Amino acid sequence: MKKRIEYPLFEYVVIIILLFVVAIFALPKFIDVGIEARIKALNATVLSISSVNRMLYSRALIKGVQENALQTTDILGEKDAGAYLIYGELRAQEKDLQRFLDSDLIEYAPTNKEGVIRLYLDRFKNDACYLDYQQAAQKMMPNGRVAIQKATYRVKSTGC
Repeated sequence: MKKRIEYPLFEYVVIIILLFVVAIFALPKFIDVGIEARIKALNATVLSISSVNRMLYSRALIKGVQENALQTTDILGEKDAGAYLIYGELRAQEKDLQRFLDSDLIEYAPTNKEGVIRLYLDRFKNDACYLDYQQAAQKMMPNGRVAIQKATYRVKSTGC
C-alpha cells in the first residue's frame, strides 16, 4: 500500500495567503488595461477628427471657401463629397463625422448645446467616458471684431 503524503495545515494557509497577495497585486493591472484602452481609443478618435479637419480646411482654403458658414464638401471633389463644412471644418452631425471616421466602434448622441455632438465608445456608453466635438463657430472678440474659432474636442475619461 502506498504511503499518503499529508501537508500540515500551516502550508495550506501559506499557499492561500500567497494566492491572495498575487491576486491583490495582479488583478488591478488587468483591470487598468481595459480602462487605458478605452481612454486611448477616445484620444485616437480626437486625433482622427483633428487630422480630417486639417486636411479639409487646407483643401477649403485652396478653394477659397474656408470662411463659408455652411459649405458642402462636394466642392472639394468626388472623393470627399457627401458631408458639410462649417468654416472649413466638419459639421458636428453624425452623418458628416461617419463619412470620414468610418468606425463601427463609435456611437453618436446629440447634446443640448448647438454645434456639439457627443461620441461614445459603442459597447461602453456612460456619462463619464465620452468625447465632445464642437464644430467651428464665429465668436465676437472683446474688441468688437468677429473671429472664427476652430473646432474643439473635449475628452472626459473619469469613468472609463
